[in-house]
This record gives sequence, C-alpha cells and structure tokens, in this order.
Amino acid sequence: MPPASDQDERPQFDTAANSLRPAGRDTAMSFTLTADWVAPSLSRNKLRQWLGAHDWSPAHIDDLVLSISEAVSNSVEHGYGIAVDQASPDHPEVIEVHAEIEPEPGGYRRAVLTIVDHGDWKQPGTGPTNRRQGLRIMRACTETMTIDHSSGGTTVVLRSWPIPVPLSRG
Repeated sequence: MPPASDQDERPQFDTAANSLRPAGRDTAMSFTLTADWVAPSLSRNKLRQWLGAHDWSPAHIDDLVLSISEAVSNSVEHGYGIAVDQASPDHPEVIEVHAEIEPEPGGYRRAVLTIVDHGDWKQPGTGPTNRRQGLRIMRACTETMTIDHSSGGTTVVLRSWPIPVPLSRG
C-alpha cells in the first residue's frame, strides 16, 4: 500500500452541500461513453463521485481518476484513431467502463476499473514528442494494469492498491 500523504486530509464531498454523491452505495458501476474528447472528462467525474460515495481518500481518488482519464483518452485516440484536435467526430463508437469494489483480506478493499473499446489499436508515432506517457501514468497510479488487444478491441484493467474498509457511518 502506498504511504499516506497530506492529500488524504482534504475534505470529502459534503452531501448536504451538493449533489455530487450518487444516491446509492452500489459496489459496482457501469457506464458507456461516446468515443470523443469529452469522454475522459465524463469518466473522471463519474468515477470521482462514485469513489467519494464509498469513502475513498482524496489522494487515492486522484490516482484512480487520473488512471481512468488516461485509459479513456487512449481508447479515443489509439482505439478509434480520433485526432487530439478533432472536435466532435460523427461516429457511433463507444467506450465501456465498469468499476467495482472488491473486498480484500484483513479488512481492506480495492477498486477494479475495466475500460473497453471496440476499435483497432493504432500504434503511436515514433518521432520525438512530449506525449506517450499514459501507460506510465496508469502503472504509477495503480497496483496493477493489464492491457489485452484483440480483433474485437482493447480491454484495460486497472486495480487500485488495497485500502482499509471505512469505519461504520453509525
């Protein structure tokens, strides 16, 4: 488990002050996004809300939100070949996201995020660039990352580090 940081002390969303927390506390969440450049932002917002509702610490939320943003961005750009400067493509492609909380031994739990696209993997260019850091970022922000390329698309599975189960809300 990564060491705690001062970011763990940032306040969680206040349910009385806003409606950012989902109504339920389901241990699984699934949604489908249109493969465009709004998708990473939508995935970040949905995951942040869901993890916040499950009392994830802000620092761990930030790691997973960054990870899912990178995975969804890769689906848009490399799975479907949508250029970064392409505003709004006219196509039916989608990105499927599934998240669940799995119990771990010893009073711990982890989030498992699965991101699926049905595109054709597009290898990035080989010239010099300040880009191509997404896989490194995902690896750094999660305990494990797996990528499966097939003729039907790409599946990325991100597994968080285990964190303690929250104390009862009483």
